[in-house]
Amino acid sequence: MKSQYIDRIIYMKKLLIRLIPDAIYEALEKAALHSERSLEAQARYILSCSVDNEKKLTGGERYQREITERLNQVLFEANKVITAINLGPARIAEQLGHHNAIESENWFTGNAVPSFTELEELSDIFGCSPDWLKFGENVPYPKSSKGRINWNSGGEKDIDALLEPDNKGRKVSSIHLFRVNESGNILILREFKNSITTDFFSTNLYLSDKDKIGRGEFNDLADFLVILQSLYLKYLHNNILVKSYNISQYVLDACYKSGEKHPITICSAGEASTWWEDIWHEDMIAQSRNNESYFWDGDKPLIDSLHKELQKNNRLKPNSELDMPLIG
Repeated sequence: MKSQYIDRIIYMKKLLIRLIPDAIYEALEKAALHSERSLEAQARYILSCSVDNEKKLTGGERYQREITERLNQVLFEANKVITAINLGPARIAEQLGHHNAIESENWFTGNAVPSFTELEELSDIFGCSPDWLKFGENVPYPKSSKGRINWNSGGEKDIDALLEPDNKGRKVSSIHLFRVNESGNILILREFKNSITTDFFSTNLYLSDKDKIGRGEFNDLADFLVILQSLYLKYLHNNILVKSYNISQYVLDACYKSGEKHPITICSAGEASTWWEDIWHEDMIAQSRNNESYFWDGDKPLIDSLHKELQKNNRLKPNSELDMPLIG
């Protein structure tokens, strides 16, 4: 199959352009021939025109172009995470209650600009930051400011906070728990019903080597296991999906790109694991006690110590009190 690039190089003063696509290079050659210019002169002319046109843009024209670029960026991201339909300007117009798709189509082609109110509504449809969509501030999908999830030592209020609806009142539909392989840091992604809006945040929790964990961090992890057991009971009796994953920092960075990519895409890149529903469960730990590790290399000293601490203080419900047997 012919490569879409050929080894074309244009040398200009202080500029070297490599790997120009065939079609662009051929169009440049034709334009240079038609204008009776050298290839370098034609390239210089086109670049100069582009810069001049940029300078001539009014503030309104520049804002309109930036809005169009941002809209198309988040539309592309949305279609990577929505599987049921192909989201386009017409469907967006329908969701906004428009009578037709003309205005919406114009937004995505750069021929019109949504109002601030409409941009707020669009940000909710796309699950992105309204301030980024309106003003270009921060990133499209910033992490939330949450961090500590055990303000109440793993009590019922901590579970309620984890299951708190979003600012539109939509209930939590999914909770994804990620353990970063290198650091052991736990990240949480919450999804909400009938939307692709998310709540993504890093926590104060580190499931790493026991000798790297201080006493305060150890106590936080003990609370975390209590939270996971309570979350499991909610999972059994409510329409909530809970999943856990192991993920490398490299893959996480590549998927999320510091907020440039929709966080839901991280789920398909992580390595699914049952650690969230097994790590606190006495029987599941006992079954694996003769193995070299439970869930990841070097985890046994920490997990055994956590279970010893929790048993000493009777913080976990015994299996006999769980309403249903464990679902693997």
